[in-house]
Amino acid sequence: MEDNDPIGVGVIIIDAFTGKILLGKRKNAYKSGMWGFPGGRLEKTEPLMTCAVRELLEETGVHGNEFHYVGAVRELQGNKNERGYNFIHFIFSCQDYSGAIGTKEPDKCEGWEWFSLDALPKEILPGHKAAIDMYVDKSLYKDLV
Repeated sequence: MEDNDPIGVGVIIIDAFTGKILLGKRKNAYKSGMWGFPGGRLEKTEPLMTCAVRELLEETGVHGNEFHYVGAVRELQGNKNERGYNFIHFIFSCQDYSGAIGTKEPDKCEGWEWFSLDALPKEILPGHKAAIDMYVDKSLYKDLV
């Protein structure tokens, strides 16, 4: 794996009482202005679950106590370097977490908001929207090509 391998981990945080999911509005980053859940790139020798725990804590300040594997999203993003660019998202859900949700990376995220699955914002990152769809319909993978 190279340092910039296109592999990431995302976490769909679910409020145990309302069923709403947590999304943050991106800024100063890829697809600024769009909504997405906590997540980021997998480090070179890092296990997937370690990445999920780390990204959740770094971005929201909460510690995930229990995660469930949702699936994987493969996202083809144009024709980068004349060979295409595949980004693989490994997606987990988390309903059991501790701590208070906060905006821990204000240079990258305007803030976190809870959304009902039937009232999501229109501008969600494509890979994250596919992951939410997987969570809802219980499919294990999506190819966005």
